Amino acid sequence: MKTRALAGISAVALATLAVLPAAADPPPTAVGNTIHGFVVADGRPRTVDHPRATTTPATSDGYAGTGTLGINDRGDILGVYVDRRGGIIRHFVLDRKGRYREIAPPRQRPPGLSDELVDINNRGEIVGFYDDDQGFTTTSFLRTRSGRYVGIRYPGSQVTGVLKINDRRQAVGIYADSTGVHGMLWDNGRYRTVDVPDATATLLTGINNRGQIVGSYVDKDGAYHGFRRDPAGDIATLPEAPGADPTSGGTQPASINERGQIVGLAYDANGGSRAFRFQRSRYTMFDGPDATYTRALDLNNRGQIVGDYGTNPPRSSP
Repeated sequence: MKTRALAGISAVALATLAVLPAAADPPPTAVGNTIHGFVVADGRPRTVDHPRATTTPATSDGYAGTGTLGINDRGDILGVYVDRRGGIIRHFVLDRKGRYREIAPPRQRPPGLSDELVDINNRGEIVGFYDDDQGFTTTSFLRTRSGRYVGIRYPGSQVTGVLKINDRRQAVGIYADSTGVHGMLWDNGRYRTVDVPDATATLLTGINNRGQIVGSYVDKDGAYHGFRRDPAGDIATLPEAPGADPTSGGTQPASINERGQIVGLAYDANGGSRAFRFQRSRYTMFDGPDATYTRALDLNNRGQIVGDYGTNPPRSSP
């Protein structure tokens, strides 16, 4: 997810969007990598690679592979891959029996825009956002189980990016206007701003069916912090994950389930990332096999986790 420079928005606020964890875009350190999806169901990441995904980036600054972005309680996994036939980006749902179902792009997609899907709930509803031809985010949408698209755009905003949805049709994300970058709660058509007090930018990245929200904010010094918000509106900053550097992205929660388990990623001083699970005030860090970076992006109420990791692309034969 990216956004154009907006009048009146500080550089710190705009920089928030560059490290947004729950969007489909991989982090800057993934450039030139082969990306792999994963699911953690028994304590260890199991790699998920779409059978038609390319494994070698077309250019040195490109991407290749598969990402897994969302998972519901049935074990349905929402993902994205780069098709080796033409390098086209496609989305899919992988069910618990290992069957892939392609998701066709919306017929009413505005001209010149591409769609990115980012989360799926137990009703089979999917949320995502539109990017223009330069990769900049514009507006968002809800895709119903029947394939109908409902537009989501915070009134008066120049950018709206939805990142997660629960089973009560409540979605969270961000919007940007002339005053900055704000957290957004969309409640079945009703919009609400949710900002951390005194923050220069706020991002909402996860919501469960109890109304608990997780996200990240940027403080006045430009440092990133993760937080949890309860249904009454009380906000608690999370402790920093091991190895996290607040000036480089810090601790960024991506999802919370009804058991209060939180997953996300921790950025280090070099811009790399490790995945984490946070439970009972303790962090468990993990990485994909031979990974250059790892991100945990979603978890369900069974504790299953999905995300992606990068590896160096395979060497071509001389």
